[in-house]
Amino acid sequence: MAFLRVDSSPIKKQRLYLMVIEMPSGIQVIKIGKASGESSKERMMQINSSIFDKFRCTAKISIKRDREVDADKVFEYETTLHKFFVNYRYETNHKFDGVTECFVLPENSDDAVQAFEAVIEGLVPDFTYTAPTDTPDKLPF
Repeated sequence: MAFLRVDSSPIKKQRLYLMVIEMPSGIQVIKIGKASGESSKERMMQINSSIFDKFRCTAKISIKRDREVDADKVFEYETTLHKFFVNYRYETNHKFDGVTECFVLPENSDDAVQAFEAVIEGLVPDFTYTAPTDTPDKLPF
C-alpha cells in the first residue's frame, strides 16, 4: 500500500492596511502598507512610536481598512495602490518609519477606501488618481 504526502500547510497570509494619520502639524495623510503580524495594530504602534521619536508628540491614527490577503498578492496590491496615488505622495523633510507610503489627498479618505476595496477585489485602475472637481466622478475601477 502506498501513501501520498499531502501538504496541508495553510496558505501564508499578510495584512494589507489603510490608515489615516493626523500629523502633529494637523496635516492628514493616508498610509497604505502591509504588515506581517496578526493585525495592523502593531504596525500602527510602530509608526506612532517613530513619529514620537521625530516630533516628541504622537499622531492621531485610525485604521480604516485592515485585510488579511494571500502573501503572494499583498505586494501587488500595495504597489498598485501606491502607483495610483503617486501624484499625492506626502513630501516632508521630517522622515519617520513608513513615510514613503504616505499620501495627502485633497478631500478625505473616502477615495482611498474605495480604491483599497477595488484593488482587493482584483480591479486595477487605468490611470493615476486625480482629485475630484466640483462634480466628482467615480474612481477608474
